[in-house]
Amino acid sequence: MILEEISNFFIYIYNLLIYLVIWMGPLGFFIALILQAILAPIPSELMLFLGGAAYGPIVGGLVGGAGTAAGSIASFYISKRGGRPVVLRLVGEKTIAFADRWFERWGAWAVLIGRFIPFIPFDGVSYGAGLTKMRFRDFFIASTLGGFPRSIFYAYLGYLASQQINTGGLEAFFNTVSIIIGVILLLAALGYYIVTKKYTSKSVNEATNTTNASPQDE
Repeated sequence: MILEEISNFFIYIYNLLIYLVIWMGPLGFFIALILQAILAPIPSELMLFLGGAAYGPIVGGLVGGAGTAAGSIASFYISKRGGRPVVLRLVGEKTIAFADRWFERWGAWAVLIGRFIPFIPFDGVSYGAGLTKMRFRDFFIASTLGGFPRSIFYAYLGYLASQQINTGGLEAFFNTVSIIIGVILLLAALGYYIVTKKYTSKSVNEATNTTNASPQDE
């Protein structure tokens, strides 16, 4: 009985969210993604997931990609014009601290890599890019190349999950979501390994060189 009530409540919340996205329409969804990028109240992954469930992988992915691209441009320019104090008020110190470390490690590649790896703060990378000397053209190319595949990917996952809950019920939905989470975690682990391997090797080499140079300095 309790499980059935929980299941019904979950389906109610899920349907409510999908209804809200459909009610907004593609244009409203596009605007919502821009606002999400600027204010970062909820993860963009969730919105792209809901967009795919509401509009399908193609429309949801393309509108989502356009919205996140426009939002990233807005974040970039806000950061360029307003500087660190404005960005700190919008997204907080923790997100900007991550962006600082991210760009310190990867430089010009930070935006493109950040778009492809799951769980990397999408908006923080955009704001962080504006705090560097990166040119808008380079930012736009990297953000677009990485942003659209990412958006279509999450939209397809949302569409797949919606098909399962509509045909097989909550159990099929949770089975699909479990597989999706497993795939995302695998991609995140792979991305983390690729991203950190070079940095870790560089840090070890620098530490070794410093140790070897110390006796000569004395």
